[in-house]
Amino acid sequence: MLLLLESSVTAASLTDMELVPEGELLPFFVKKDDQALGQNKTTFVEKFYLDTAPVTNRQFYEFISNNSEWNKQSIRKIFTDAHYLDHWNTGNGKPNSEDLDKPVVNVSWFGASAYCDAQDKRLPTTDEWEYALSDKDRNKERNQKKIMDWYSVPNHELPIVRSEEPNEYGIFDLIAVIWEWTADFNSYMAPPDSRNTGDKSLFCGSGSLNAKNLSDYAAFMRYSYRESLQGSFTGKNLGFRCAKDAK
Repeated sequence: MLLLLESSVTAASLTDMELVPEGELLPFFVKKDDQALGQNKTTFVEKFYLDTAPVTNRQFYEFISNNSEWNKQSIRKIFTDAHYLDHWNTGNGKPNSEDLDKPVVNVSWFGASAYCDAQDKRLPTTDEWEYALSDKDRNKERNQKKIMDWYSVPNHELPIVRSEEPNEYGIFDLIAVIWEWTADFNSYMAPPDSRNTGDKSLFCGSGSLNAKNLSDYAAFMRYSYRESLQGSFTGKNLGFRCAKDAK
């Protein structure tokens, strides 16, 4: 009976997830602990499950309804900044009805991690997230252009999740929807802003700091954005999705 229960829980936790197969990734930056290994070291990514879409307001509201310590009134200040769930502006601590199936944003790393833990999941690592995004380099140029167009607009009207076609892994909304938390969001080397050093040759200044592809500005922006974060930060375009080990 116990085995049947464990199996049913595992099956339920994989609902709305896709299995991403194993493979190799050449990270844009080398991890801080691996700087001596050089910029051409590939990383092996084991197969894993990833949510097909970002966590929605509906899902996060269900979570805090069952875990009141994570609602706006009760969350400890150490776990968030002052803008936690700012977009839930109905006055009753609930998301707006028209936003229920849009990605939840304004959630700190701590809140995102707690949500994933409650689902028997975890946040994806940076390598896992970037590997799922790379999609084995399918439609790479088109995707990079779409990402850069998205970066150029400072404020975004968030869409309902799964509004566009998934990638070949069956994963939706990795491109040009929201920024997403990763488990090890600040584990990589992000270079200083070269505009502050007088070097006008390249904004990311990454030639000596283990960047793998100086032309991939979209990747530079992602890694640098993560490096700028702290676990308590929130953002109106910063959300998350969950992952799970494949055993």
